[in-house]
Amino acid sequence: MSTNPLADRLQQANDFVRSGEVLQAEFRYLAILKEWPQSLEALTAIAELALLRDDIERAIQFFQQAMQLHPGEAPVFMRFAEVLIASGQSREARKIVEAVLYRLPANSEAWLMLGWLRKHAGDALGALRAWYQAINRAHRAGIWLGADTTPPHLLAPVTQAAEALHQGSRELFLNSYESLRQEVGTGVLSRVDRAVQGYLGEWDASPADARQRPKFFYFPDLPPGPYHDPFLQPWAQQLLDSYPGIRSEAIRVLKEDQRLADFLEFPAGSKVEEYLQGAGPRPSWEALFFYRHGQRFDENHVRCPQTSAALESIELCRIADQAPEICFSVLSPGSHIMPHYGVTNTRLVMHLPLLVPSDCALRIVDGGEHCWTEGELMMFDDTFQHEAWNRSASTRMILLMDCWNPHLTDPERLAVKQLVETISDFQRLDNFAPLDPAGVANLLQKS
Repeated sequence: MSTNPLADRLQQANDFVRSGEVLQAEFRYLAILKEWPQSLEALTAIAELALLRDDIERAIQFFQQAMQLHPGEAPVFMRFAEVLIASGQSREARKIVEAVLYRLPANSEAWLMLGWLRKHAGDALGALRAWYQAINRAHRAGIWLGADTTPPHLLAPVTQAAEALHQGSRELFLNSYESLRQEVGTGVLSRVDRAVQGYLGEWDASPADARQRPKFFYFPDLPPGPYHDPFLQPWAQQLLDSYPGIRSEAIRVLKEDQRLADFLEFPAGSKVEEYLQGAGPRPSWEALFFYRHGQRFDENHVRCPQTSAALESIELCRIADQAPEICFSVLSPGSHIMPHYGVTNTRLVMHLPLLVPSDCALRIVDGGEHCWTEGELMMFDDTFQHEAWNRSASTRMILLMDCWNPHLTDPERLAVKQLVETISDFQRLDNFAPLDPAGVANLLQKS
Protein backbone atom coordinates (compact mmCIF):
# COMPACT_ATOMS: atom_id res chain seq x y z
CA MET A 1 0.00 0.00 0.00
CA SER A 2 1.31 3.47 -0.84
CA THR A 3 2.57 5.74 1.92
CA ASN A 4 1.61 8.84 -0.07
CA PRO A 5 -2.19 9.25 -0.07
CA LEU A 6 -2.05 12.46 -2.12
CA ALA A 7 -0.10 10.72 -4.87
CA ASP A 8 -2.60 7.85 -4.84
CA ARG A 9 -5.57 10.19 -5.15
CA LEU A 10 -3.92 12.13 -7.97
CA GLN A 11 -3.16 8.88 -9.79
CA GLN A 12 -6.83 7.89 -9.60
CA ALA A 13 -7.93 11.24 -10.99
CA ASN A 14 -5.33 11.08 -13.74
CA ASP A 15 -6.57 7.62 -14.70
CA PHE A 16 -10.07 9.01 -15.20
CA VAL A 17 -8.65 11.71 -17.50
CA ARG A 18 -6.82 9.12 -19.59
CA SER A 19 -9.98 7.04 -19.91
CA GLY A 20 -11.98 10.05 -21.08
CA GLU A 21 -14.14 10.32 -17.95
CA VAL A 22 -13.33 13.98 -17.44
CA LEU A 23 -16.31 14.77 -15.21
CA GLN A 24 -15.33 12.02 -12.77
CA ALA A 25 -11.75 13.24 -12.94
CA GLU A 26 -12.75 16.79 -12.06
CA PHE A 27 -14.79 15.58 -9.07
CA ARG A 28 -11.70 13.72 -7.87
CA TYR A 29 -9.45 16.78 -8.25
CA LEU A 30 -11.96 18.97 -6.40
CA ALA A 31 -12.07 16.42 -3.59
CA ILE A 32 -8.30 16.44 -3.44
CA LEU A 33 -8.29 20.23 -3.06
CA LYS A 34 -10.58 19.99 -0.05
CA GLU A 35 -7.89 17.98 1.76
CA TRP A 36 -4.81 19.44 0.06
CA PRO A 37 -5.80 22.96 -1.06
CA GLN A 38 -2.27 23.75 -2.26
CA SER A 39 -1.98 20.80 -4.64
CA LEU A 40 -0.46 22.35 -7.77
CA GLU A 41 -1.24 19.31 -9.92
CA ALA A 42 -4.92 19.35 -8.93
CA LEU A 43 -5.28 23.08 -9.49
CA THR A 44 -3.73 23.02 -12.95
CA ALA A 45 -5.56 19.83 -13.93
CA ILE A 46 -8.94 21.45 -13.18
CA ALA A 47 -7.87 24.48 -15.21
CA GLU A 48 -6.93 22.30 -18.17
CA LEU A 49 -10.22 20.38 -17.96
CA ALA A 50 -12.10 23.67 -17.99
CA LEU A 51 -10.23 24.66 -21.16
CA LEU A 52 -11.36 21.43 -22.83
CA ARG A 53 -14.96 22.62 -22.58
CA ASP A 54 -14.07 26.26 -23.41
CA ASP A 55 -14.80 27.48 -19.88
CA ILE A 56 -12.14 30.19 -19.94
CA GLU A 57 -13.33 31.93 -16.78
CA ARG A 58 -13.06 28.76 -14.69
CA ALA A 59 -9.66 27.97 -16.17
CA ILE A 60 -8.43 31.44 -15.30
CA GLN A 61 -9.80 31.11 -11.76
CA PHE A 62 -7.79 27.97 -11.05
CA PHE A 63 -4.64 29.18 -12.81
CA GLN A 64 -4.75 32.28 -10.63
CA GLN A 65 -5.07 30.18 -7.50
CA ALA A 66 -2.12 28.07 -8.62
CA MET A 67 0.03 31.14 -9.21
CA GLN A 68 -0.90 32.71 -5.90
CA LEU A 69 -0.04 29.53 -3.99
CA HIS A 70 3.07 28.69 -6.08
CA PRO A 71 4.62 32.00 -7.21
CA GLY A 72 7.91 30.33 -8.13
CA GLU A 73 6.42 27.86 -10.64
CA ALA A 74 7.32 29.49 -13.96
CA PRO A 75 5.67 26.78 -16.15
CA VAL A 76 2.29 27.57 -14.56
CA PHE A 77 2.71 31.27 -15.28
CA MET A 78 3.75 30.55 -18.87
CA ARG A 79 0.80 28.22 -19.46
CA PHE A 80 -1.55 30.85 -18.03
CA ALA A 81 -0.04 33.43 -20.37
CA GLU A 82 -0.74 31.12 -23.31
CA VAL A 83 -4.38 30.85 -22.20
CA LEU A 84 -4.68 34.62 -21.95
CA ILE A 85 -3.20 35.08 -25.41
CA ALA A 86 -5.59 32.54 -26.88
CA SER A 87 -8.51 34.39 -25.28
CA GLY A 88 -7.38 37.73 -26.72
CA GLN A 89 -5.98 39.17 -23.49
CA SER A 90 -2.44 39.96 -24.66
CA ARG A 91 -1.92 42.90 -22.29
CA GLU A 92 -2.63 40.72 -19.27
CA ALA A 93 -0.48 37.92 -20.69
CA ARG A 94 2.43 40.34 -20.99
CA LYS A 95 2.20 41.16 -17.28
CA ILE A 96 2.38 37.46 -16.47
CA VAL A 97 5.42 36.90 -18.70
CA GLU A 98 7.17 39.92 -17.21
CA ALA A 99 6.52 38.49 -13.74
CA VAL A 100 8.30 35.29 -14.83
CA LEU A 101 11.27 37.29 -16.11
CA TYR A 102 11.45 39.31 -12.90
CA ARG A 103 12.07 36.07 -11.05
CA LEU A 104 13.89 34.16 -13.79
CA PRO A 105 15.70 36.52 -16.20
CA ALA A 106 17.41 33.55 -17.87
CA ASN A 107 14.10 32.01 -19.02
CA SER A 108 14.55 32.01 -22.82
CA GLU A 109 11.01 30.86 -23.55
CA ALA A 110 9.58 33.77 -21.56
CA TRP A 111 11.76 36.23 -23.52
CA LEU A 112 10.60 34.63 -26.76
CA MET A 113 6.94 35.03 -25.81
CA LEU A 114 7.51 38.60 -24.63
CA GLY A 115 8.99 39.42 -28.03
CA TRP A 116 5.84 38.24 -29.81
CA LEU A 117 3.63 40.11 -27.34
CA ARG A 118 5.60 43.31 -27.91
CA LYS A 119 5.41 42.85 -31.67
CA HIS A 120 1.63 42.37 -31.42
CA ALA A 121 1.45 45.63 -29.43
CA GLY A 122 3.38 47.52 -32.13
CA ASP A 123 6.67 47.76 -30.21
CA ALA A 124 9.04 46.56 -32.94
CA LEU A 125 12.25 47.58 -31.16
CA GLY A 126 11.08 46.09 -27.87
CA ALA A 127 10.34 42.84 -29.67
CA LEU A 128 13.86 42.73 -31.11
CA ARG A 129 15.37 43.40 -27.69
CA ALA A 130 13.36 40.54 -26.15
CA TRP A 131 14.28 38.15 -28.96
CA TYR A 132 17.94 39.05 -28.54
CA GLN A 133 17.74 38.03 -24.88
CA ALA A 134 15.83 34.86 -25.76
CA ILE A 135 18.17 33.60 -28.45
CA ASN A 136 21.42 34.75 -26.84
CA ARG A 137 20.55 33.10 -23.52
CA ALA A 138 19.36 29.93 -25.24
CA HIS A 139 22.56 29.63 -27.27
CA ARG A 140 24.67 30.10 -24.15
CA ALA A 141 22.71 27.25 -22.59
CA GLY A 142 23.40 25.07 -25.64
CA ILE A 143 19.82 25.03 -26.98
CA TRP A 144 17.95 26.46 -29.99
CA LEU A 145 21.07 25.96 -32.09
CA GLY A 146 19.09 24.06 -34.72
CA ALA A 147 16.19 21.67 -35.16
CA ASP A 148 17.91 19.02 -33.03
CA THR A 149 18.22 21.33 -29.99
CA THR A 150 14.86 23.11 -30.29
CA PRO A 151 11.58 21.60 -29.04
CA PRO A 152 9.27 20.99 -32.02
CA HIS A 153 6.56 23.35 -30.73
CA LEU A 154 9.12 26.16 -30.52
CA LEU A 155 10.94 25.59 -33.81
CA ALA A 156 8.77 27.87 -35.94
CA PRO A 157 8.58 30.82 -33.49
CA VAL A 158 12.30 30.54 -32.70
CA THR A 159 13.22 30.48 -36.40
CA GLN A 160 10.98 33.44 -37.19
CA ALA A 161 12.30 35.40 -34.21
CA ALA A 162 15.92 34.71 -35.23
CA GLU A 163 15.28 35.92 -38.78
CA ALA A 164 13.51 39.05 -37.55
CA LEU A 165 16.30 39.69 -35.05
CA HIS A 166 19.00 39.51 -37.71
CA GLN A 167 17.25 41.85 -40.11
CA GLY A 168 16.06 44.25 -37.44
CA SER A 169 19.39 44.53 -35.62
CA ARG A 170 21.23 44.96 -38.93
CA GLU A 171 19.04 47.91 -39.80
CA LEU A 172 19.32 49.34 -36.28
CA PHE A 173 23.11 49.11 -36.10
CA LEU A 174 23.81 50.46 -39.58
CA ASN A 175 21.37 53.31 -39.00
CA SER A 176 23.08 54.23 -35.73
CA TYR A 177 25.63 56.29 -37.68
CA GLU A 178 23.55 57.04 -40.78
CA SER A 179 23.56 60.81 -40.18
CA LEU A 180 27.36 60.71 -40.00
CA ARG A 181 27.45 58.73 -43.25
CA GLN A 182 25.38 61.43 -44.93
CA GLU A 183 27.86 64.01 -43.71
CA VAL A 184 31.17 62.33 -44.59
CA GLY A 185 30.21 59.91 -47.37
CA THR A 186 29.72 56.15 -47.55
CA GLY A 187 33.28 55.32 -48.58
CA VAL A 188 34.75 56.92 -45.47
CA LEU A 189 32.85 54.45 -43.26
CA SER A 190 33.21 51.31 -45.38
CA ARG A 191 35.40 49.62 -42.75
CA VAL A 192 32.78 50.29 -40.09
CA ASP A 193 30.10 48.75 -42.30
CA ARG A 194 32.26 45.67 -42.77
CA ALA A 195 32.83 45.45 -39.01
CA VAL A 196 29.07 45.53 -38.42
CA GLN A 197 28.53 42.81 -41.02
CA GLY A 198 31.16 40.68 -39.29
CA TYR A 199 29.56 41.30 -35.91
CA LEU A 200 26.26 40.05 -37.35
CA GLY A 201 27.93 36.91 -38.68
CA GLU A 202 27.56 37.81 -42.35
CA TRP A 203 31.23 36.95 -42.86
CA ASP A 204 33.82 35.15 -40.78
CA ALA A 205 35.16 37.97 -38.63
CA SER A 206 37.71 35.80 -36.83
CA PRO A 207 41.11 37.56 -36.88
CA ALA A 208 43.78 35.83 -38.96
CA ASP A 209 46.08 35.69 -35.93
CA ALA A 210 44.87 32.92 -33.61
CA ARG A 211 46.25 34.79 -30.59
CA GLN A 212 43.69 37.57 -31.16
CA ARG A 213 40.10 36.90 -30.15
CA PRO A 214 37.99 39.98 -29.27
CA LYS A 215 35.22 39.03 -26.87
CA PHE A 216 32.81 41.60 -28.28
CA PHE A 217 33.65 43.45 -31.50
CA TYR A 218 36.32 43.06 -34.16
CA PHE A 219 37.24 45.91 -36.50
CA PRO A 220 38.92 44.58 -39.67
CA ASP A 221 41.85 45.97 -41.67
CA LEU A 222 43.75 47.57 -38.79
CA PRO A 223 47.53 47.10 -38.60
CA PRO A 224 48.23 43.69 -37.02
CA GLY A 225 50.29 42.82 -33.98
CA PRO A 226 49.88 43.00 -30.22
CA TYR A 227 52.34 45.80 -29.41
CA HIS A 228 52.03 49.31 -30.82
CA ASP A 229 54.10 52.47 -30.60
CA PRO A 230 52.55 54.55 -27.79
CA PHE A 231 53.66 57.75 -29.50
CA LEU A 232 51.15 57.10 -32.26
CA GLN A 233 48.86 58.81 -29.77
CA PRO A 234 49.27 62.57 -30.27
CA TRP A 235 48.91 63.15 -26.54
CA ALA A 236 51.48 60.54 -25.42
CA GLN A 237 54.23 63.04 -24.68
CA GLN A 238 51.81 65.24 -22.80
CA LEU A 239 50.87 62.32 -20.56
CA LEU A 240 54.51 61.38 -20.09
CA ASP A 241 55.39 64.94 -19.06
CA SER A 242 52.94 64.55 -16.15
CA TYR A 243 54.67 61.40 -14.93
CA PRO A 244 56.37 62.88 -11.80
CA GLY A 245 53.12 64.26 -10.38
CA ILE A 246 51.12 61.14 -11.25
CA ARG A 247 53.70 58.88 -9.64
CA SER A 248 53.83 60.99 -6.49
CA GLU A 249 50.06 60.78 -6.07
CA ALA A 250 50.04 57.05 -6.75
CA ILE A 251 52.65 56.39 -4.05
CA ARG A 252 50.64 58.50 -1.61
CA VAL A 253 47.49 56.50 -2.37
CA LEU A 254 49.40 53.27 -1.81
CA LYS A 255 50.61 54.48 1.59
CA GLU A 256 47.18 55.74 2.67
CA ASP A 257 45.02 52.83 1.54
CA GLN A 258 45.35 49.35 3.02
CA ARG A 259 42.77 48.05 0.57
CA LEU A 260 41.59 49.31 -2.83
CA ALA A 261 38.72 48.13 -5.03
CA ASP A 262 39.09 44.81 -6.82
CA PHE A 263 39.84 45.33 -10.49
CA LEU A 264 38.15 42.12 -11.56
CA GLU A 265 34.41 41.70 -11.92
CA PHE A 266 33.63 38.00 -11.93
CA PRO A 267 30.84 36.58 -14.11
CA ALA A 268 28.22 34.53 -12.29
CA GLY A 269 29.41 31.01 -11.61
CA SER A 270 33.08 31.76 -12.23
CA LYS A 271 35.92 31.22 -9.77
CA VAL A 272 38.62 33.70 -8.86
CA GLU A 273 41.27 31.10 -9.75
CA GLU A 274 40.20 31.35 -13.40
CA TYR A 275 41.35 34.96 -13.45
CA LEU A 276 43.89 35.43 -10.69
CA GLN A 277 46.41 33.07 -9.10
CA GLY A 278 49.76 33.41 -7.43
CA ALA A 279 52.24 32.26 -4.85
CA GLY A 280 51.93 35.32 -2.64
CA PRO A 281 50.17 35.43 0.74
CA ARG A 282 47.14 37.17 -0.79
CA PRO A 283 47.19 37.39 -4.59
CA SER A 284 45.22 40.46 -5.61
CA TRP A 285 44.67 42.90 -8.45
CA GLU A 286 43.29 46.14 -7.08
CA ALA A 287 42.61 49.58 -8.51
CA LEU A 288 41.89 53.20 -7.72
CA PHE A 289 39.50 54.09 -10.53
CA PHE A 290 39.32 57.47 -12.17
CA TYR A 291 36.86 56.10 -14.74
CA ARG A 292 35.18 52.73 -15.03
CA HIS A 293 32.71 51.76 -17.75
CA GLY A 294 32.62 55.43 -18.65
CA GLN A 295 31.63 56.54 -15.13
CA ARG A 296 33.78 59.26 -13.59
CA PHE A 297 34.85 58.75 -9.96
CA ASP A 298 34.91 62.36 -8.87
CA GLU A 299 36.26 61.68 -5.38
CA ASN A 300 39.40 60.08 -6.81
CA HIS A 301 39.94 62.97 -9.20
CA VAL A 302 39.77 65.32 -6.22
CA ARG A 303 42.14 63.08 -4.30
CA CYS A 304 44.71 63.03 -7.13
CA PRO A 305 44.48 66.49 -8.75
CA GLN A 306 47.65 66.25 -10.85
CA THR A 307 46.61 62.91 -12.31
CA SER A 308 43.13 64.25 -12.93
CA ALA A 309 44.45 67.34 -14.69
CA ALA A 310 46.67 65.21 -16.93
CA LEU A 311 43.79 62.90 -17.87
CA GLU A 312 41.34 65.69 -18.55
CA SER A 313 43.83 67.50 -20.78
CA ILE A 314 44.07 64.68 -23.33
CA GLU A 315 41.62 63.02 -25.70
CA LEU A 316 39.91 60.13 -23.91
CA CYS A 317 37.94 57.34 -25.49
CA ARG A 318 34.42 58.22 -24.36
CA ILE A 319 31.62 55.73 -24.98
CA ALA A 320 28.55 55.83 -22.73
CA ASP A 321 28.52 53.00 -20.18
CA GLN A 322 31.68 51.52 -21.76
CA ALA A 323 34.71 53.80 -21.75
CA PRO A 324 37.03 55.20 -20.64
CA GLU A 325 38.48 52.81 -18.09
CA ILE A 326 41.38 54.45 -16.25
CA CYS A 327 42.93 53.54 -12.91
CA PHE A 328 45.99 53.09 -10.79
CA SER A 329 46.41 49.33 -11.30
CA VAL A 330 47.97 47.61 -8.30
CA LEU A 331 49.28 44.05 -8.52
CA SER A 332 50.32 42.65 -5.15
CA PRO A 333 53.45 40.53 -4.61
CA GLY A 334 53.21 37.00 -5.94
CA SER A 335 50.11 37.67 -8.05
CA HIS A 336 49.50 36.31 -11.53
CA ILE A 337 46.74 37.60 -13.83
CA MET A 338 45.76 34.57 -15.90
CA PRO A 339 45.62 34.61 -19.72
CA HIS A 340 42.57 36.42 -21.04
CA TYR A 341 41.22 38.48 -23.95
CA GLY A 342 39.93 42.04 -24.21
CA VAL A 343 36.65 43.10 -25.77
CA THR A 344 37.50 45.04 -28.94
CA ASN A 345 40.46 46.14 -31.04
CA THR A 346 38.90 49.56 -31.61
CA ARG A 347 40.52 50.38 -28.28
CA LEU A 348 44.11 49.76 -27.16
CA VAL A 349 45.54 49.75 -23.65
CA MET A 350 48.13 52.30 -22.54
CA HIS A 351 50.37 51.68 -19.52
CA LEU A 352 52.37 54.32 -17.69
CA PRO A 353 54.49 52.31 -15.20
CA LEU A 354 54.79 54.01 -11.80
CA LEU A 355 56.26 51.38 -9.44
CA VAL A 356 57.89 48.36 -11.06
CA PRO A 357 59.95 45.93 -8.97
CA SER A 358 62.03 43.25 -10.64
CA ASP A 359 60.46 40.13 -12.13
CA CYS A 360 57.25 41.81 -13.28
CA ALA A 361 56.03 41.46 -16.85
CA LEU A 362 53.17 41.43 -19.28
CA ARG A 363 53.18 38.57 -21.77
CA ILE A 364 51.31 38.13 -25.02
CA VAL A 365 50.70 34.38 -25.20
CA ASP A 366 53.05 33.04 -27.90
CA GLY A 367 54.05 36.62 -28.61
CA GLY A 368 56.74 37.69 -26.18
CA GLU A 369 57.11 39.44 -22.85
CA HIS A 370 57.26 43.12 -22.03
CA CYS A 371 59.02 44.11 -18.81
CA TRP A 372 57.77 47.50 -17.66
CA THR A 373 60.18 50.34 -16.97
CA GLU A 374 59.09 53.15 -14.69
CA GLY A 375 58.24 56.27 -16.68
CA GLU A 376 58.22 54.53 -20.10
CA LEU A 377 54.90 54.28 -21.92
CA MET A 378 53.78 51.06 -23.55
CA MET A 379 50.64 50.34 -25.58
CA PHE A 380 49.18 47.00 -26.63
CA ASP A 381 46.09 45.41 -28.11
CA ASP A 382 44.43 43.42 -25.32
CA THR A 383 42.32 41.37 -27.75
CA PHE A 384 45.48 39.27 -28.07
CA GLN A 385 45.55 36.67 -25.34
CA HIS A 386 47.74 38.07 -22.58
CA GLU A 387 48.72 37.61 -18.95
CA ALA A 388 50.74 39.51 -16.37
CA TRP A 389 52.58 38.73 -13.17
CA ASN A 390 54.41 40.19 -10.22
CA ARG A 391 56.83 37.58 -8.90
CA SER A 392 58.63 40.01 -6.65
CA ALA A 393 58.13 40.79 -2.97
CA SER A 394 56.98 44.38 -3.67
CA THR A 395 53.89 46.02 -5.17
CA ARG A 396 53.63 46.80 -8.87
CA MET A 397 51.64 49.92 -9.80
CA ILE A 398 50.84 51.42 -13.20
CA LEU A 399 48.47 53.97 -14.63
CA LEU A 400 46.27 51.83 -16.88
CA MET A 401 43.94 53.36 -19.44
CA ASP A 402 42.13 52.37 -22.58
CA CYS A 403 42.42 54.64 -25.60
CA TRP A 404 41.25 54.77 -29.19
CA ASN A 405 43.15 52.64 -31.65
CA PRO A 406 45.19 55.35 -33.40
CA HIS A 407 44.68 53.67 -36.77
CA LEU A 408 40.98 54.59 -36.76
CA THR A 409 40.07 57.80 -38.54
CA ASP A 410 38.11 60.48 -36.69
CA PRO A 411 34.86 59.62 -38.54
CA GLU A 412 35.40 55.94 -37.79
CA ARG A 413 35.83 56.69 -34.10
CA LEU A 414 32.59 58.65 -34.02
CA ALA A 415 30.76 55.92 -35.92
CA VAL A 416 32.10 53.23 -33.56
CA LYS A 417 31.05 55.32 -30.56
CA GLN A 418 27.50 55.68 -31.89
CA LEU A 419 27.37 52.01 -32.90
CA VAL A 420 28.62 50.63 -29.57
CA GLU A 421 26.28 52.87 -27.60
CA THR A 422 23.37 51.61 -29.73
CA ILE A 423 24.40 47.98 -29.20
CA SER A 424 24.84 48.55 -25.47
CA ASP A 425 21.38 50.07 -25.15
CA PHE A 426 19.89 47.33 -27.32
CA GLN A 427 21.35 44.59 -25.12
CA ARG A 428 20.48 46.27 -21.80
CA LEU A 429 18.18 44.20 -19.59
CA ASP A 430 14.67 45.49 -18.94
CA ASN A 431 13.63 46.27 -15.38
CA PHE A 432 10.52 44.27 -14.62
CA ALA A 433 8.26 44.68 -11.60
CA PRO A 434 7.14 41.70 -9.50
CA LEU A 435 3.53 40.57 -9.67
CA ASP A 436 2.41 40.05 -6.07
CA PRO A 437 -0.46 37.73 -5.07
CA ALA A 438 -2.91 40.63 -5.00
CA GLY A 439 -1.75 41.57 -8.48
CA VAL A 440 -2.48 38.05 -9.69
CA ALA A 441 -5.92 38.05 -8.10
CA ASN A 442 -6.84 41.44 -9.55
CA LEU A 443 -5.15 41.02 -12.91
CA LEU A 444 -8.29 40.56 -14.95
CA GLN A 445 -10.64 42.72 -12.92
CA LYS A 446 -12.14 45.55 -14.95
CA SER A 447 -11.42 49.06 -13.78
